Amino acid sequence: MVFEVRNWKRYFLSSAIFLTLIARFADASTVLTLPQAISDALHTQPQVFQSAHAAAASRDLSRAAHAVLLPQISLAAGSIWSESRAGTPLFVAANGPREVIGRIQVSLPLYAPQLYALAKVAKDQSAVALSQEKEAQLTVVTRVVNAYFQLALLKTQMTIWRSTLDTAQRLYRFTHKAYTAGAVSELDLVQTALLRNNARTGLQQATAEARAAMRLLNLQIGRAPDGDVVLPHLPASDNPLPMPSMLDAEARRTQPLIQAADRQISVGHAQANVQRGAMLPTISADASYGVETVTAPQGNDLGWQGAVTLNMPIFGFGAHRQRIAAAQEQVAVLRSARQALILQINSQIAHDYGSAQAAQKTLANARRAAHEAHLVYIMTSKGYFAGALNALNLAQAEGSWVRSRLRLSSAKVAVLMTRAQLDLDMGQYPEKP
Repeated sequence: MVFEVRNWKRYFLSSAIFLTLIARFADASTVLTLPQAISDALHTQPQVFQSAHAAAASRDLSRAAHAVLLPQISLAAGSIWSESRAGTPLFVAANGPREVIGRIQVSLPLYAPQLYALAKVAKDQSAVALSQEKEAQLTVVTRVVNAYFQLALLKTQMTIWRSTLDTAQRLYRFTHKAYTAGAVSELDLVQTALLRNNARTGLQQATAEARAAMRLLNLQIGRAPDGDVVLPHLPASDNPLPMPSMLDAEARRTQPLIQAADRQISVGHAQANVQRGAMLPTISADASYGVETVTAPQGNDLGWQGAVTLNMPIFGFGAHRQRIAAAQEQVAVLRSARQALILQINSQIAHDYGSAQAAQKTLANARRAAHEAHLVYIMTSKGYFAGALNALNLAQAEGSWVRSRLRLSSAKVAVLMTRAQLDLDMGQYPEKP
């Protein structure tokens, strides 16, 4: 019995160690990269599903519009009774007191300009819906990118404040011992306590803001709102920016808004062709095979029938011409709207390009300032521990160092954010930082 209990304890301990290792591996594998966050959002956001269903519905309507141009097969079957007197039916459309009809009918539009134009409209509208789907996805990605980098900034600030608090606590303990031994004044003790309290307050504030940002990001990517998010280290990019003209050209090629505008112009042209097609003749062919008799149907009653029909409008008091003129004006409106959209996108790229350049210079200055502030803090702390400087001098040096580190973290995230914004302006997803 003792042997079984010992074996059970050994099995329990080994299982616990194994589960701990699995938990650590799972925690290590939950690092959320920006591409993964974007992928999760695109697979969970209702706005993406809404646009996808709208695009699918538009594709179905396009297929239906093109199917009308193909042969249509139908079945006509029935038995009709009508009143007759002296063998003559009273109903003028009847051929006898009873008719039996059973036919398979095939109809095909040989020449139907309006139907062709309607099919083109449906196809272009499907293309517009596809561009709108990409636009909705880009909107979701923009929200995810903003939430992701905001959380990255706050987590970096939490790390800075936590490090500052650890340093301040060690400084306070050292000062408290020195004050007990009579080596420093009470002012030094109070000043170091103030440093510790300020660091604790900064950490609490950054933690609260990071918790709210984490909740927002979790909602954007379809995860539990209160779940923890581990972000990788995000190094600032030092790669040179491309020329603005290259960004403008890329935006015209990949921006969903411009693609939708181009396809809406195509829809406008097709709608004008619909009105033109209403003024043109239509030719259709019809064929049927079966039986239509006033007597009991027999096998030798089967027969076929074919027809070619021409339908041509002659005069409509200018209604179609006015509709064509209105459709042409609508095309002109769409073209002007496209030019305005291109101007707006180019202006946004120019603004964000300047922001990216400014962020790069700010980062270089912040790095230099943080390095100098750190050197000042190191020298001041050595002077304080040597008794040459007081706690007020140390507080000033530490405050300057903390502020420079916070500005540096903001500058790093600003560089990543402005470059990501340029990608979004071009209609592209940001690459991995």
